[in-house]
Amino acid sequence: MMHSWLVLGLVVAAAAAGYDYRSQPDLYYDTWWGPEGKEEDTTIRPFRIEWDKKDIDDLVYRLKNRREFVPSLDDSAYRYGVNTHTFGFWLDYWANDYNFTAREQYLNQYPQFKTDIQGLGIHFIWIKPEVPEGKINIPVLMLHGFPGSVREFYDAIKEIQKATENKNFVLELIIPSLPGFGYSDYSNKEGLGAAEMAFIYKNLMNRLGHEKYFMQGGDWGSLITANMATFFPDEIIGYHNNMGVALTDAAFSMMSIASLNPSSIMSCDVVNRLYPLKNTFEQLTRDSGYFHVHATKPDTLGISVSDSPTALMAWLFQQVSICTRKANYDDPEGGLHRYRPEQLLDNLMFYWMPNKGPTSFRIYSNTFNLRNYHLGYLK
Repeated sequence: MMHSWLVLGLVVAAAAAGYDYRSQPDLYYDTWWGPEGKEEDTTIRPFRIEWDKKDIDDLVYRLKNRREFVPSLDDSAYRYGVNTHTFGFWLDYWANDYNFTAREQYLNQYPQFKTDIQGLGIHFIWIKPEVPEGKINIPVLMLHGFPGSVREFYDAIKEIQKATENKNFVLELIIPSLPGFGYSDYSNKEGLGAAEMAFIYKNLMNRLGHEKYFMQGGDWGSLITANMATFFPDEIIGYHNNMGVALTDAAFSMMSIASLNPSSIMSCDVVNRLYPLKNTFEQLTRDSGYFHVHATKPDTLGISVSDSPTALMAWLFQQVSICTRKANYDDPEGGLHRYRPEQLLDNLMFYWMPNKGPTSFRIYSNTFNLRNYHLGYLK
């Protein structure tokens, strides 16, 4: 098995050798992603989340009138996906105990705005702190991923701001929804992937008056911010992510070759995070089915999650489970009990109410394709 991965790595490296990575990628600052004929509104407009009562009533009706589930296999935990023996709790809580009015107020606690960038209305939280005498203001762009939303930052914002109390700086936080997610617009044109979104957020930061700034990204946010650091190094002061990946041919080849002696590329105390490769690729094969569906047939899946809140919850909660802890695989509750219900359901509302389940999937197919591989910017 070890030698087969070594051969695979060498084959990938050899196949990539024919591509010219030195040329400028075919990417543009001003690509128009909005509807043709639309006039771009470059003003920065205040925004509030508002849930229509009829939409809430419709949601609750669909949740309460769901079809009876086919029971999960005995003792299967989350190995077959969402376990129907424990899943009903979440649907019932959403229908009966989730306080829509209170949660709407909670989600509006931070100032939010929209502005048009390259034809799309981009939604963002913008927290501008007071800057006491003797301190400087540092702007930080923070980007979420899938199956997340700007909601994943709510519990961290106060802690982030508190951490600067004894420092000589304060942080200005800009937290946008990705295009096709939450309350940002989606494009009806092919090609809006992570690299193209990097240009949208550079333009957003420039519009807000920032020529230099820090960034933080998770999941898709980590890839978008990595692209920004690549494309605009003179603007990026510092960059932090919580999903560090290297998608280069050299990295894949090194990973395979180093399976002969893992400690040659990493310290012994973290070797088990990657090696043996058999375990890593077994997990990737087992848990990456959603990735392949998103990257190849996002709109087919989109029909079900657009029509059924039960389907949307099952699909997103499955990703929350498998993408956080390996042990969740053998947990009948999928590890979801570690979260407060409102944490997960608030996030779900960013997909259900603006109907962004289907459009959020498209970032996969618009990013992971041969065109982008041939452009070479990941190199």
